Amino acid sequence: MKGNGDLQVSGATHDSRLVEPGCLFAALLGANVDGGAFARQAVEAGAAAILCGEELSVRVPQIVVPDPRGALGKAAAAAYGNPTGSLSLAGITGTNGKTTVTYILEAALAAAGARAGVMGTVEYRFGGRKWKADHTTPEAPVIQAVAREMADAGASHLVMEVSSHGLSLGRLGGCEFDVVAFTNLTQDHLDFHADMEEYAAAKMKLFTEVIADRPDARAVVNADDPFGRTIVGACPRPTLSISCDPGSSADIRPRGEPTYGIDGIRTMIETPAGPLELDSPMLGSHNLNNLLVALGVCFQLGVAPEAAAKGVSALRSVPGRLERVSCDLGFTVLVDYAHTPDALSRALSALRPLTKGRLMCVFGCGGDRDTKKRPLMGAAVGGGADVAVVTSDNPRTEDPGAIIDMILPGVESGPMVRVGTEALSSTAAVYTVEPDRSSAIALAIRSAGEGDTVLIAGKGHEDYQILGKAKIHFDDREHAAEAISRSREAGR
Repeated sequence: MKGNGDLQVSGATHDSRLVEPGCLFAALLGANVDGGAFARQAVEAGAAAILCGEELSVRVPQIVVPDPRGALGKAAAAAYGNPTGSLSLAGITGTNGKTTVTYILEAALAAAGARAGVMGTVEYRFGGRKWKADHTTPEAPVIQAVAREMADAGASHLVMEVSSHGLSLGRLGGCEFDVVAFTNLTQDHLDFHADMEEYAAAKMKLFTEVIADRPDARAVVNADDPFGRTIVGACPRPTLSISCDPGSSADIRPRGEPTYGIDGIRTMIETPAGPLELDSPMLGSHNLNNLLVALGVCFQLGVAPEAAAKGVSALRSVPGRLERVSCDLGFTVLVDYAHTPDALSRALSALRPLTKGRLMCVFGCGGDRDTKKRPLMGAAVGGGADVAVVTSDNPRTEDPGAIIDMILPGVESGPMVRVGTEALSSTAAVYTVEPDRSSAIALAIRSAGEGDTVLIAGKGHEDYQILGKAKIHFDDREHAAEAISRSREAGR
C-alpha cells in the first residue's frame, strides 16, 4: 500500500469512464489496453485510490499487487460492504442450461416466499428493476455493485450464472456462495480456452477454489455428465447429485420413466426427503435435467421439499429457450438459444417425439468464435432435423458465406441433400442455404405445413445481430411473428 491506509472508498470500477468521486479504480491489463494508461484520467474524475500491478505516477493512494485482476473481486466486495455476505448466494455453471436453471430458481424461491435477484445472460434483475447484461458473469465491480443494490432493495437471495470466462478471469472473488451447481460440459468457448481440458478446469474452480474458504457451502451436480462425476469426487463440500435416469443411484432422480408431452414433463421424483411429484410445462428431457438441478439447489438452500417441488414446477417458459411464437396455421414455431452442438441436439431430440410432421431447423454459427464447432453443429442438425435452413447468426467480422461453408460438411454428413428454396414445402431430409437470417426465417415458415415444428436456433432472447462491428436490432421472435402474419394474409 502506498499512501493513506485508512482511506475509505465508496465503490470500485475497472472502467475509467465510469469513475465517480471517491471510488477505487482498478488499472487492469487487458487483451488490448493497459488500464494504467487511464489512471490519470481516473484520478481527474475523482478516483480516491488505484489498484495496480506496478506503482503509477499519480498522487492518490495505490494498492500495488502482483495480480490486480485477482485482487479486484475482494477489493470490490469490501468497497461495497460485502453485499453477497448478506444474501443467500447460488451460482450455476455449465455449458448449457444455466439461464433456464436461474429462471426456475427465481420462480421456486418466490413460491417459497423468498425474494431472489438474478444475474445472467439475459439480464440482471430484481423487484421490477433491470440492469443491462453485457456479460453472463460481469467484472467483479459490477457484480458487487448490483448485489449491493439488490440487497439494499430487500433481496434475500441472489442466483447467478457463472461462466468459464468469469471463473478464468477471477471475477467471482469476494462472492460468498452458499450453493454452487453444475449442469453439463460440452464443447463451447474454444476461442477463449485452449482446449476442452482448460475449459473443464475453469468450471472446476467454482467447486474447489471459489468455495474453498466457505466451510458451509454446498453443491449440486449433474451426475449424468461425465465431468459432473469428476466434480462429485473433487468437491470438498456436501454435494447432492441429480440424474434423469430412474436407474441411477443419484440423490435426486425420477421414480420410473418420466412422461414427456406437448404439455410438458410429468414424473415422480425420488429425493433425500422422500418422493415428490413434478409437473412442469417445460419441454424435453434436457429441461428435466434443469428442473432437477434447480430442485437440488432449493434443497441445499433449505427450501421445504414440497414448496421446492411446487416452485420448480411453476415456471412456464424462459425467454429464448424453446419459446413459442404464437401461430394459428397448424404448425409450431419455437425460438431457442441453442448455439452449441450439444444444445442443438438436445433441443431437436426434445422436439422430435412432439412433432407429428417434419422437424425443421433454421440455424447458423457466430463469427469470430470457436470455428471447430461449426461442422459439429451442422451434423447435429443434419442428423436431428428433417429440414434445415442454414443461415447467418452473428457473423461479426467474418464473411457469412465462409462461416456457412464450414457448417455444410456437417449437415451433409447425414442423410440431407441440398435443394433449392422451392423444394422445402413437402419434402424431408433436405437443406438449403439462405444467408439473410430474416429471409431464412420467412422461408422456413412459408414452407411449413400441418403438424410441422419450426425451430429457430442460435440467438434465442437476443434482440440484435452483429454485422461487422455494427449491432443492429434483430429479434428472431419478431421476424417469425411477421412471417406468420404474412403467411396468414396469403391465405395459409
